Amino acid sequence: MRKTRFFIMLFVLVGIMFVLSGCGCGIYYPDHFDFKFQGEYMADKYIDLLIPIDETDEFYTPYNCNIEGNIEIPEDSEIVNYNKDGYRSMLIHMKESRLEISTDFGIRQWVCVPYCDDGRDEKFAEFCNKYKKCYAVVFDIKGNILQISKKIPIVSLGNFYLQDISYNVEKNKIKPDYIASEDVSYFVIMIWLLSVAGTIGCIITLIIGELNQNRPIISYKGYGYIIASAIFNIPVVVLILAFLYMAFGTSSTIVDFFINLLDIFIGYLSFIFMPINIGVLIHFIQIEKENASEKKS
Repeated sequence: MRKTRFFIMLFVLVGIMFVLSGCGCGIYYPDHFDFKFQGEYMADKYIDLLIPIDETDEFYTPYNCNIEGNIEIPEDSEIVNYNKDGYRSMLIHMKESRLEISTDFGIRQWVCVPYCDDGRDEKFAEFCNKYKKCYAVVFDIKGNILQISKKIPIVSLGNFYLQDISYNVEKNKIKPDYIASEDVSYFVIMIWLLSVAGTIGCIITLIIGELNQNRPIISYKGYGYIIASAIFNIPVVVLILAFLYMAFGTSSTIVDFFINLLDIFIGYLSFIFMPINIGVLIHFIQIEKENASEKKS
């Protein structure tokens, strides 16, 4: 029994450290939208966001051009004067926004959100919740617009924020990736911990059942083990629903949904303890069925 308790506690501690360090409590929001491109098409072109901003916005400016390499875009160019359905260039018309460029490992460009030095996480969330949707737009050094993507939700399901964007400009195909809000992340961690506690409860119930040779505990007409196992499985059910919600909120296609769902299950070590919880419940249900069959015969 001591060895069993030791391994149970070891499993719980390792799982908690893994989840808290890598899957939730270490979460932070970026101060930029990270664009990744295929091929060399973007070598002499620039990415921007079209957001719903107008002259009444506290961060609006008639002209702002802060592109790495001191690139100057003509003030009479198309990107500067673009205004369709209230959507305008973020780089040009938002104070202190900027574009950073890297060619070290393929072409990547970062559209950086302004005013994020102090309280970055809160201000990034405020930015996302304020503007909600955007378009990615590609332009050249003369300010000519070359491509506009489909509309992209900056906030998905109200709790997931845009982070990385893969953009095949030549085919105009864009794939956004999202990060869960802190509220969702902490909720999932809490349910995860309850699910681990439920696993320990199921294992203890199984041990008690084996020691008692599956004789009924207390009363409950012989359903005591099933009831106990079912109660310990409640957090697992809630956790599965939370995982489905997270996968849906961070996905833009059905394929992405299943890939993200698998990553979440693996990332939270759920493939280890979930089968234990469910397996113990099924075990006692089968025993009760066998007992019922014996009574009838």
